Order: sequence, then C-alpha cells, then structure tokens
Amino acid sequence: MIVYNDCDSFQKDINWLAQECSLPYFATSRLSKLKHHQFIEKLQNETTFDPSFVKSYYDNFFKAYNLVTPKWTTILVDESLPLFAIIPHIGVCIILGKASNGWKCDSVEGVVYHNTFPEETLFTPIREERIAEKQNTAYAMFKSIALKQKRTILTAAIATFSVSFLALGTSFYSMQVYDRVIPTHGISTLIALSVGVFIAIFLEMLLKIARSIVMDHASIIMDKRYSFNIFNRFLMIRLDAFPSSIGSLSGQLQSYATVRSFISTAALFFTTDLPFAFFFIGIITLIGGINMGIIPLVFFFLSLSTAFFFKNKIEILTKQSVAASNKKLGLLVESVEKAEILKASGHGFAVSNRWNALTEDALNDDMAIKHYSEFSSHMASFLQQLSYILLVGVGAYLASTTDKLTMGGLIAISILSGRALTPLASLPNIFVQWARAKMSLSDLDRIYALPLDNEGIDRPLTPAILNPSYLCRNVKFSYSQESRPISIENLNIKAGEKVAILGAIGSGKSTILKILAALYAPHEGDILLDGIDITKIARDRLSSIIGYLPQDIKLVSGTLRDNLTLGLVGIDDAIIMEMAKKTGLIILINALSKGLDSIVPEGGNNVSGGQKQLIALTRLLLSRPQIWLLDEPTANIDDASEMKIIQILSQEIKSEETLILVTHKPSLLRLVNRIIIVTPNGIIMDGARDLVLSELSKKQQLSNQPKGE
Repeated sequence: MIVYNDCDSFQKDINWLAQECSLPYFATSRLSKLKHHQFIEKLQNETTFDPSFVKSYYDNFFKAYNLVTPKWTTILVDESLPLFAIIPHIGVCIILGKASNGWKCDSVEGVVYHNTFPEETLFTPIREERIAEKQNTAYAMFKSIALKQKRTILTAAIATFSVSFLALGTSFYSMQVYDRVIPTHGISTLIALSVGVFIAIFLEMLLKIARSIVMDHASIIMDKRYSFNIFNRFLMIRLDAFPSSIGSLSGQLQSYATVRSFISTAALFFTTDLPFAFFFIGIITLIGGINMGIIPLVFFFLSLSTAFFFKNKIEILTKQSVAASNKKLGLLVESVEKAEILKASGHGFAVSNRWNALTEDALNDDMAIKHYSEFSSHMASFLQQLSYILLVGVGAYLASTTDKLTMGGLIAISILSGRALTPLASLPNIFVQWARAKMSLSDLDRIYALPLDNEGIDRPLTPAILNPSYLCRNVKFSYSQESRPISIENLNIKAGEKVAILGAIGSGKSTILKILAALYAPHEGDILLDGIDITKIARDRLSSIIGYLPQDIKLVSGTLRDNLTLGLVGIDDAIIMEMAKKTGLIILINALSKGLDSIVPEGGNNVSGGQKQLIALTRLLLSRPQIWLLDEPTANIDDASEMKIIQILSQEIKSEETLILVTHKPSLLRLVNRIIIVTPNGIIMDGARDLVLSELSKKQQLSNQPKGE
C-alpha cells in the first residue's frame, strides 16, 4: 500500500492537521511552532513512505495531541466516529458521519464526501486520553510514573523471591551432607547434591544479574520521566512566582533522583526482602521446632525496634543537612553571579564566613546522621550475632539431649539465621534515604504549588491575533504584601499605536511591560489582548505574537547562532546575516574567529552590554512580532549605533503593528505618537506625544522658577 507519492503531499496533510483542521481534538490545542517544525523535519529525512512509517508517524502525532494511541483497522465502524482515515494515494481525512450522498469527511481539500473507501484504507477512532488524576503535586507525579513501572518492579520482586528461594539450597545442602552423606559415606549422593546446589547458586547469580539489569532499566526510564516532568513544570512557572534563591531552587529541582532511588530501594525491601525474613524464620521453625524459631523472631523485632528508635533523629538531622546544602548551593550561585561586586566592594570575607558556617552546619549534621545510622547498624549486627550464638547454643543442646534436631539441621539453621536478620541491617540506610526523599518531595511540592503561565486553564487558547490591541481594566500588581501595588484603572492601546511609557525610577514602567507580555499576572483586574483575556492564551502563542526586549539582557550558553534563533524556526544564515547588517551586529560576527559558531558561555560574559543588546535586538527583528515591547532598547549602545537602531525600528515596525516603549532617552520618542506618564499610584498623563511633551516642558519651567516670582 502506498499512501503518499512524495514528501509534499505528506507535509500538506500535516500542515492542515496542525494549523487548519477544525475538529476540536486538533483545533483547541495547536502544536507549538517548534513541535510542528520537528514533525516536518522527520519527513525531510525520508525518501519512502511505507505503511509502517506512516502509521508510526501518526502514532507520534496523536501522542503530541494527548490522544489515545491509534488502533489501526481496515474495518469502518459507525459507532467509533469520528474516525481518522489513511487512504492509499490520497492521504488522510477525518470521517465525521454518514450522509445521504456518502461519508462526510474533513480533509486538506475541505469537506468532501466518499461513497466507499479502498480496501487497504486504515481507520482509527479519535479519542482523548483519560486522565484519572491531574499531576498538580510532585507526589502525584512521582506516584503516577512509579506505578507505570509496577510491572518491571514486580518482575524484579519475583526475581528476588526466586533468589531467596534458591538461597535455601546451600542450607539444605549442608543439612543433607551432615545427616546423610557423612554417616553413610554416600559419595554418589554427595556428587548429586553438589551438582544440584551448584545449579541452584548459578541460577541465583543469573537472577541477581537479571534483577540488576531490570531495575537499572526501570531507573533510567523513571529518571527520564521525572527529569522531563520536573523541568517542564519549572519552565511553565510564571515569572513573578519564581523563588528568590536560584541556587536553592536548582538544588531542589535536582533532588528528584533521591526520591527515585528511595522508590526503587524501598519497593524491593518492603515487598520481598523484609517479608522473606519471616519466610526464613518459618523454615527455621520447620527444621528445629518452635523453640528454635522463636529465637530469631524475638531478635528480629529487637533489631526492628532499634532501627525505629533512631528513625526520628535521623530524619530531623537529614532535613537540616539538606537545607544547609541547598543554602550552600544558593550562596555559591549568587557568589559566582556577583563575583565582580564582591571583589570591588571587598565583601568577600562576609560571604566566606557565611559559607564556612553553612559548611560546618552541614558537616555536623552529616556526622550526626552517620553516627546514628552506624550505631543502629552496629546494634543490628550485634543482635544478629547474639541470635546466632543462641541458636547454635540452644540447637547444640537440643541435638545432644533430644532427637528433635540433627547436626545437619543445626548447620542449616545457623546459615538461615543470617538470611533472616540481614535485611534489618539495611534499615538505617533506608531511613536516611526516606528522610532525604521526604525533604526532596516537600521541596518539589512547593515548586509544584507555584502558579503557572496558564494557571487553572486545561487547554489554553491559540487564537490568531488579528488586532494587536490591549485593554487593561482595574489592574493591580505588587511584588509582595509589603510593597505598594502598581495600579492601572483603565488603559486602552489600539492596534498600530506607538506608545512610550515614561516615569521616575521605581514607578513601575518595566513591571507594566512584563504584565503586558504576560510574564507577570495581575493580582486584580483584566488584561485583554484583541478582546481575549491574556491569561487564557497559551504561552508559546503569546511568545510568537509579542516581541519582548528586557532591560537586562541575558544570553544562553551555546553558539551565537543559537542565541539569535532562540525559539525561532525556519531561520537560515542568509536571513540572520541580512538582519545583522541592518543592526550592526555584523561587526561582531566578522570580528569573531568562528563567526556565528562562536561559543557564548552561560550568561554571555564574553560580550559587552552593548553587544548583548544588539544580539537581542537582532533576534527580535528576526522574530517579526505583532507587538513590540521594548524596555530601554538602547541603554548600553553608543549614540551612533542608537541612531542606526532608531532608524531600523522605524523601518521594520509596520503601521499595523503595536509598539510599547519604555525609555529615558528623548531621542527614542520619535518612534512613538503617544506618551503615557506613570507613577506608583497609576497613570497621571496620557495623550499625543507632542501635547504631553509640551505639558511636561511647562511643568518643568514652572518648577525651575524662583518661588518669589
């Protein structure tokens, strides 16, 4: 069966599904530009479109839309409508229902009708994945991913059960040798028993290796999913909700490995290792009677009590140690970022003192944890040895004075006693892991509690913004309860307007720009973009509509090309170089030995502030936004470059596009036709540029006049 004859027809179907299809399953959650580009890229590398590739491709496409994995069939079932159909030599369509003139279908050609379908046509129902529980907490996320690995963990548990069962072989081997082989000189029996026990211990070794491989595989899968979910959640946190300490946040985000490790360890310990201790005690009782079985049982509970006695102390100290380690990481990140200030101000000694204090706290806590866990392990070892001595002593007495226990049985019991109490030696370590996992889970839950870009919206909108206008009504925002809120009672910016926001330092100009970019969410009021509540529009859609240039430019680690095409697709070197010539960035590119391939370190500290600004401006011009939000766009640029940038912006920003500019430089005001003056109390002046400038000039003259005049 051949579905597509060439790449273009395949790509046409994908573009239709991703951008134009009206079926709610696809229309209400459009793919991001990046995801769409990735799907198109997969086609570019293919030359033949066999049925297996096409089916696999659409399987992944359904997954991207959170739809149930397709179950392809050649039978059209009415009850399963709507159906996704792959038609040979035609492509795909969506079967909506049965009409008098055939099957009504939506396709790249619009609404079409098919009386029949070719025999090799593949059909699958279109259904959304049912989500039993939304992962609004870190606990729910860990639980959901761990449960998906329950089959793997169950396999490992069965392997552990088999290992423990085969471990009985050495005990029974010793018992048979002492009770039957030695008294009867049965060499042939000895050989048979030896071969049997060799097979048992060899299988035990293979099962241990298999269990290790299975658990490693499960750990890798869980690590990938935990890492993706946590980092994806972090990327969706709204900017105004970010924690103050980036270093501590980094430590908390990385702590998922502690939780995963505890899940893997505890799952096997509590499902197999600990229950099997009772199994071995039961075998001891069968061999030696109740008098022998009660000894390891008593010592088992004594060891368990000892471990639980130190549990709370270990947990408290572990929490303190983790908190100190996170603070150390936060201090380290802050010191690296502000090394220049520390050196220039001579404040290094104070930071060093804080570092030493945190190090000492962490070391003291770690040593105390080590002390308690080791003491608990030593006590467990002591009780295990004491149990062994009592078993041997009581067993020897029973073997010597009664016929209830043989010498071989005593040897077997002595071997099994170690198996029964050994799991308890690992309890202190499990308690340490539990304390760290509990602390990590608590930290991650706090991160999961932070508001997201589209907080409370299951399916953010991805509308086409035809009218890039703003309407702000009764908007209030504050960074904290103590700070004075920024207030905007009523602000209407029409599509195509060029607006400057002016005000004194601390009046909230940059904050207003962040609110309009939907990086911050107002605590009260509404912000409408083209009549749509901006908080309900998907973040990736907003990023494609709004071009935001912050005052403090940060570059990402990677190449210069990476920074210029950040978040953009379909931008080749020719387009980059053309725009670089306009902004003057071409001078920097030519000066670098590797040009666009030059490495930019984290933060971009190898380029000047002005060069950073040129890089950010060039990227903004490449993105071609509908709304331009510029915060001091020429703050670090010399006068000649500034004039060039003003000229470029006046040429590149189209008449129908909206510009909102924050600046202290009068030269930039030639780009605007309206000025808004803001104070912490709100907007105090709003009008045409020349009129507002005239009013400001009059007020300045009046303020400069002597009081007596």
